[in-house]
Amino acid sequence: MRRKSILFIIVFSILLIPLLAFANTSPDTSKVLAKAAKLQIPFIENKGQVQDKSVRFYANTFAGNVFVTDKGEIVYGLANGESFTPLRETLLGTIPSTIKGESKSATQVNYFVGNKENWKSNISTWDSVNLGEVYEGVELKLKAYGKNVEKLFYVNECGDVDDIKLTFDGAEDISVNKDGELEIETALGTVKFTKPFAYQEIDGKKVEVKCDFVTNSFSYGFQVTSYNKNYPLVIDPSIVYSTYLGGSSFDYGYGIDADCSGNVYVIGGTESTDFIISSPYQGDSGGSADIFVTKINSSGSVIYSTYIGGNGYDRGYDIAVDCSGNAYITGFTESSNFPTVSPIRATNGGGMDVFITKINPSGSSLIYSTYLGGNSSDVGFAIAVNASGNAYITGSTLSSNFPKYHNVIPNSKYGTTDASDAFIVKINLSGTGLLYSMLLGGNNDDEAKGIAVDGNGNIYVAGNTNSSDFPTVLPIQATKAGTGTTSDAFVTKINAAGTAILYSTYIGGSNIDYANGADVDSAGNVYITGATKSNNFPTVLPIKGYGGGYDAFVTKINESGSAIVYSTYLGSGYGDFGNGIAVDNSGNAYVAGNTGGNFPQVLPVQTTNLDGGDAFITKINASGDAFVFSTRYGGQESDDARAIAIDSSGNIYITGNTSSTNFQIAAPIQRAYNGVWDAFVAKIGEASDSDSDGIADSADNCPTVSNSDQADYNNNGQGDACDPPPTLITLSSFEAKQSGKKVLITWQTATEIDNLGFNILRSETADGEYVKINKKLIKAKGSSTKGASYKFKDKNIEAGKTYFYKLEDIDSSTGPNLSDAVKVEVTARKGKEKKK
Repeated sequence: MRRKSILFIIVFSILLIPLLAFANTSPDTSKVLAKAAKLQIPFIENKGQVQDKSVRFYANTFAGNVFVTDKGEIVYGLANGESFTPLRETLLGTIPSTIKGESKSATQVNYFVGNKENWKSNISTWDSVNLGEVYEGVELKLKAYGKNVEKLFYVNECGDVDDIKLTFDGAEDISVNKDGELEIETALGTVKFTKPFAYQEIDGKKVEVKCDFVTNSFSYGFQVTSYNKNYPLVIDPSIVYSTYLGGSSFDYGYGIDADCSGNVYVIGGTESTDFIISSPYQGDSGGSADIFVTKINSSGSVIYSTYIGGNGYDRGYDIAVDCSGNAYITGFTESSNFPTVSPIRATNGGGMDVFITKINPSGSSLIYSTYLGGNSSDVGFAIAVNASGNAYITGSTLSSNFPKYHNVIPNSKYGTTDASDAFIVKINLSGTGLLYSMLLGGNNDDEAKGIAVDGNGNIYVAGNTNSSDFPTVLPIQATKAGTGTTSDAFVTKINAAGTAILYSTYIGGSNIDYANGADVDSAGNVYITGATKSNNFPTVLPIKGYGGGYDAFVTKINESGSAIVYSTYLGSGYGDFGNGIAVDNSGNAYVAGNTGGNFPQVLPVQTTNLDGGDAFITKINASGDAFVFSTRYGGQESDDARAIAIDSSGNIYITGNTSSTNFQIAAPIQRAYNGVWDAFVAKIGEASDSDSDGIADSADNCPTVSNSDQADYNNNGQGDACDPPPTLITLSSFEAKQSGKKVLITWQTATEIDNLGFNILRSETADGEYVKINKKLIKAKGSSTKGASYKFKDKNIEAGKTYFYKLEDIDSSTGPNLSDAVKVEVTARKGKEKKK
């Protein structure tokens, strides 16, 4: 039986001003710095070059030096200009007995400083430092990257997560922020430890475990969801992995698909010369912008990642995958030397051409690759593949000589000057010829954005049209509802032979409507998504009404195209766009897009709205009358989901682009945001809600007790509903009495657990409002084993008045706790009266 373990990865980002500052950096310098930030930095063994003999290893990161001592202390040398302060982190209750370097690095260092007898040469460096078993069943390793130090805790069957406790010397305060990060305040600024994540390795696969920081005074530890150490752990739901994908410039994820083995394939566009590359077909950028294709296995590791492109501007928009792992891609190219293999057309027809490329499962070669287009701009927006391996492509063309083959669609024609038509192409298995190529459009602009193929080979195309004479057959809506150039969405079904339209219809209201994606279920029902600005968009059994501005929409049309099964708005009224759609075997629809406002939340994996616009993921049940779950997904800046896919196990995959530095990540391929825009890829499991409070367990700060408000007074990462009952101090006495011109308040404690200090509250009635009268917190002096004596003088009193006093202790775990009130009647005047 394969050994089971839990692996915690905690990354520290030292965010103070680094030792070197670069002003007015050139583009080339910026690229170098972006690459450097991802470099692993080796730990150097101390052979006497560091005078402090307690130092065993150290790493020179871009934000300061990090030292590991013989007692297992981790010391961060934080510097800002000429100021320097150490931050010392210590394991509580243990001293590591074995500290050693692991994975010897090829780098060796030499120190020729001072007298010759002090010179040191050929000093070994190591990729990581192993502190050994720091608690029973718990091993700790350290790695360094750029400005980050990474801690890895390995907890085996004999270990207990609760044993792990670390404390700081040199910190002024520690707390957990709203993003789950640990913030340590120091004399020079704030050091952040990013939100921890944990996973089990079971039978070679990584399974995530929900993990959060918990703090107590100046120490911290970890809180994980319950798990069975004897069986594989399944977290339901979970963000299985979520990662940035990009270099130092513009990177966008546009298309995604999953194969029969749970591998996911992503396509997009990159202007970065330092994009992540692994086992590539093309290792270097070819022009000003290239296509990227990345294949990721079920646990979130890269199988291959490659550029594809020529000497011009190229962009990949969609990808489809067969069960053998071949990837079919499309988009556009402006290159004169785009890579071709057995092409239908070997040269660029003029300006912007469609490309159609098939990549083998390992990503090492192209099976076929061709230009397709005419004398003007042609773009492939969507691609599908049937069970036999035939590829279907749709998009738009402005060319007057776009290749037509068996063009049998009635009324289809080339648009007027500067007006586009949709096109639909099917190519043979070898990619060497067209089985059909046809145009779809009318007297104005028409473009197709989504395509799907059913088990019988019928194809479904969705997009938008400005044409008043768009070809319709057995339409649900026979005429364009929008006036002038205001577009409507359209849906068209074509038979397997490509010889006839089975139905074709407008879908829209009086304002702008367009479809961005389409999918089909096993019964031949088609599902489309997009965006509408119409307050009279056709709805049937809507879950939501029109919110204002642009709303996303989801529409299901029956197999014959004679009726809408359901159709609903999906949005917040602040700009919502449906960009991709997928359907599972049960008829549940999954939609991805972007939202600018208060998007519907049902079992969300992310409960916070961080502004800037977020991606969204929504699952609608088969009957179309309820959200199964719906969630925002993103960080503090702009985040867009462009495409969505699902696998046979119900896992959801999304891709898009983000400009957020705090985008939600888990088990990432690329941990840090690198450029102007980065692509992202996320795999999300199904959502469950153990306490039925409407928040998914993975996002719930207390998944076992209903707490829809997610209150967390002490900011320890655990909801108040799951915190233990308040631990009150043990008061031996609490008294208040008048003493001359003041009231003297005294109290004695027997024990104080987790106590930060006290406040004195006063009121003039027993049941009235009590107001704090001390300016600063009266600091605690006791402990869990001994008490302390305290006193406070209230000098602001008036003769003849009655005062009531309460003692408030501030518990670091549970917040404030109040004592019973004591009463004082002031019988003497506060001072002498002036003589009249």
